[in-house]
Amino acid sequence: MSSIDRNKEKYFEMLDNLYAMYKNYGMSDPLDNAISDTKTNFQEKIGLLDEETAESFALLAYQKYGSLNIEKAIVLKGEGDSPWADEKPMFSYYWPRYEKYLLIGKEWEQETVSSIDLTTNDILTCIGNPINKEDFDHRGLVLGYVQSGKTANFTGLINKAFDVGYKLIIVLAGMHNDLRTQTQLRLEREVVGTIEPITNEKQGVAKIKSGGGQIETWTTPQEDISTANAIGIKNLDKPILVVVKKHKDVLPNLIDLISTSISVSEINPATLIIDDEADQASLDTSAKSNPSTINKLIRELLGLFNKKAYVGYTATPFANLLVNAQANHDDVGIDLYPKDFAISLPKPKDYCGPDEFFNTSGYMEDNKPIYIRHLSQVDISLLDEIKSKDDNNLFKEVPPSMEEAILSFLLTIAIRNLRGQRNEHNSMLIHTSRFTDVQNSMSGVIEKFYKKIYNEVLYNSESDYINKLKLIYEGDIIPVQELSDDIQGNPVFNWIQVFKEVRNIIGKIEVLEINGESEDALEYEKYKDNGLNVIAIGGNKLSRGLTLDGLSVSYYYRNSMMYDSLMQMGRWFGYRKGYMDLCRIYTSKELAENFEHLAIVMSELRDELEKYKHVTPEEYAAKMKDHKSMTVTSPSKMRAAEKTPNYSNSLQQTRIFDKNLQFYEKNMNATLNLLNTIREEFKIKEGTTRYHISKHVPSHHVINFLNEYQTSSSASKVNSKKIADYILNMNKSGNFNSFNIAVVDITPSTLNRSDVKSKGIDKWPVNLGPVAIKSAALRSIGDMGRKNGQVDLGAIVASNQEFVDIKGSSNNKQKNKELRNKENPLLLIYPLHPEVEPFKRLKLDFSEHLVPIGIAISFPDVKQEPRSSEERASKSAGYVHNRTVGGVKND
Repeated sequence: MSSIDRNKEKYFEMLDNLYAMYKNYGMSDPLDNAISDTKTNFQEKIGLLDEETAESFALLAYQKYGSLNIEKAIVLKGEGDSPWADEKPMFSYYWPRYEKYLLIGKEWEQETVSSIDLTTNDILTCIGNPINKEDFDHRGLVLGYVQSGKTANFTGLINKAFDVGYKLIIVLAGMHNDLRTQTQLRLEREVVGTIEPITNEKQGVAKIKSGGGQIETWTTPQEDISTANAIGIKNLDKPILVVVKKHKDVLPNLIDLISTSISVSEINPATLIIDDEADQASLDTSAKSNPSTINKLIRELLGLFNKKAYVGYTATPFANLLVNAQANHDDVGIDLYPKDFAISLPKPKDYCGPDEFFNTSGYMEDNKPIYIRHLSQVDISLLDEIKSKDDNNLFKEVPPSMEEAILSFLLTIAIRNLRGQRNEHNSMLIHTSRFTDVQNSMSGVIEKFYKKIYNEVLYNSESDYINKLKLIYEGDIIPVQELSDDIQGNPVFNWIQVFKEVRNIIGKIEVLEINGESEDALEYEKYKDNGLNVIAIGGNKLSRGLTLDGLSVSYYYRNSMMYDSLMQMGRWFGYRKGYMDLCRIYTSKELAENFEHLAIVMSELRDELEKYKHVTPEEYAAKMKDHKSMTVTSPSKMRAAEKTPNYSNSLQQTRIFDKNLQFYEKNMNATLNLLNTIREEFKIKEGTTRYHISKHVPSHHVINFLNEYQTSSSASKVNSKKIADYILNMNKSGNFNSFNIAVVDITPSTLNRSDVKSKGIDKWPVNLGPVAIKSAALRSIGDMGRKNGQVDLGAIVASNQEFVDIKGSSNNKQKNKELRNKENPLLLIYPLHPEVEPFKRLKLDFSEHLVPIGIAISFPDVKQEPRSSEERASKSAGYVHNRTVGGVKND
């Protein structure tokens, strides 16, 4: 190591310690002061740094700490002064220890840890200051992402809460023993810091520092609060951590224990209650005057304390934001509506969520990897037959898509090993039924099938399974890898290398049944050194909270009619660094569309929070996009919601096209009729793509076109007739009277791409009456989602193309939306290229007089207050929102 490298190492050792201390003690400008003092200390203890080296080290320090591009949380705060208005929270022991553990013990990136630090500060300053004399009752909600690290966030909050003086922290850890045990183990390592009784080995944060204020735990991995350990009187004047299930028998025991202890000791501790999965069981679902059981017990628990804060964590806050904000009860007090704050956590770095798996932008992105694989009709027919636990004997053999998914999982483990990710956990999820009898039967069949694969691959060189593995590798895995940004630096291995590794690992995979009736368990901790490779077959236990480490392949066929339940079942979201390209979701086309709809709903909800962050939670009326068959949450949680349709502030586009000739002829004629009717001149806009644009076209022309145009009968999202009715209703309230129209023409750079040329695709002139198109638009070059003869292009609108008519538009989507609000809606017309594979396979007689026609409409955001209830309905169509909160109705 060179002298400059040694000096750099010593410099940053000093700097890291000083910066952490200054920051956690609330010093102003902690980084500047740490850099200045580090330079002084370095010169005193080690030697003089020349100015050039000192400046370069300082620059690196700012890059490490000061200029991190950390997205901030979105915060809605209640009225009144901050509980920390007079002082800054200071962290002397628990949080600095946890922060260092994440950086050193778990080797997390500085940016990730800094994000937890900043967001937990936001949360902490919204709850009560425990050392103030005044009593308080603060209630809030934290919105994270499914499988995104919410536990790490509330673990950070717990450590900081102990530092600032909270004495009792209660974690409501879901409804199942597995999740409670998982949470207890994690908090013992990362908050308490345990010592192994036999070996005396320090674990978790105790490896960083021990000997500070010892935290007492009333629960263990094996024991919840039961009648046996709820007897007696507890000392409430010390840091206490309790991890319990949300269960009708557990919570009364906890309430009795605390109530007795408060009464006898006359100590009422400042208490923080963290409700993990706060949308599950916690909410009042009773239609009667008395609250439902768990909700009542949580409110009764809160009622024991004078200084209390309730923080709910969830990735699916639909129900939490739709409950009655004014609900109160004589005995147990106000409900759990987040009256004081609602915080949306930023998307973590390297997190793979809905945006990565599904199309949430609505835009067509060239060469974006697709991870969804639709189930075969054989799979669907078999699984549809299984309607009850008595149908468990119907699953007699592994159907084709499930077989492919298992083979894909084998390849995934092999490739991860070759990439240097050996000894990592690898999981596959199979979730098709809530019935344990069915899961048990399925587990036996799959285990038998896996043994067959094992024997064939190892001992039969001519096995069909070897050929199938090769076809999946070369036909699916390699093409996706070549499109992925996640695997930079990883080579594409040849088939022989991969097959050799498959044979090495094929005997190291377990098939486990994960449910309340099985003795199998996901013991990742037990296999932490060598990694656990598991095919997990289950239902409800795998559908919420429980983490499947290294999940790559999911076979999922279990619908839910509720947004929150379905989204929570998507366990494939999470951190997939270095192997995202290997992840696959095997599911039906309908379920894939439902998940995509949910992904868009969540994206819009976060946009809404950002838009209304200046209002209080009690003024905020949550607005959520509706669905033709699903509900936002259970009806019992939506009694404070009302339903109305709306396309305001949205992009609507066709993506599915039928297989019959009449479908295309009808839409071609509708387009010609519209263009021949328009009297406004079309002007050509040249650029990377050529457009023909006409402005201020009377809306009745567009309404007539949409009524004549035919959208596919299987398109769940876009119906041209419904959009036409919506525009007509908007006209009644003085909106959308004029449209801009843009016809999309040639994109030379796309047609000149080598992968396009290799498929023999060239210009395709189109005759659209008054508009002469040099070439039909190219929107897919692969075989995208073609099922039952229909074509699914995924999307047809390129990034920010919906703003092509607006002068001054840029790559900033948010600013473009603001410009759209000052303009007319835009109708985009896409004459689509018939020679791309999905259309070519239809074998229809396309020509310059007949091509597929796709459309998209970019609607402005309608903000003005409606003048009547009828107008209000016309302006909120397609959304569910909370009608019980204050002044801001987001419609």
